[in-house]
Amino acid sequence: MNKVSDKYIRDLLREIVSFRAGGVCEFPGCKNTECDPRHFFSKDSLSVRYSYESCLWLCQAHHTGRISAHSEPLIFEAMIIYYQVRTIEWLQEVIDRKNQIITVAPEIYREEWKEKLLAELKRLGVRGWRV
Repeated sequence: MNKVSDKYIRDLLREIVSFRAGGVCEFPGCKNTECDPRHFFSKDSLSVRYSYESCLWLCQAHHTGRISAHSEPLIFEAMIIYYQVRTIEWLQEVIDRKNQIITVAPEIYREEWKEKLLAELKRLGVRGWRV
């Protein structure tokens, strides 16, 4: 088995989250295109680290600014639900995923996510990713 780097998996994740958001910040009303994939819960948790479903495409201001995921998490959560950026069901699924315990080695886990992410890129019609 070839080792899959964390950076490679994060690059795949970035491509998916950006594509799904149309390259624009997902915070309601924001049009900023200088964004990054941001995990709704900390990426320190292996169970959500590579999950595109657990990410939003956010500009720096809506990631860490005055009304953001970090500074006002409850207001942020209410806004993305109210403005239908995400649903209550999505939030529950992300919470459930965050609470999973991963018992496989990180190398094996990255290999599994590589396959999932490449399949999602293919499903979305994004081309140009090396395997």
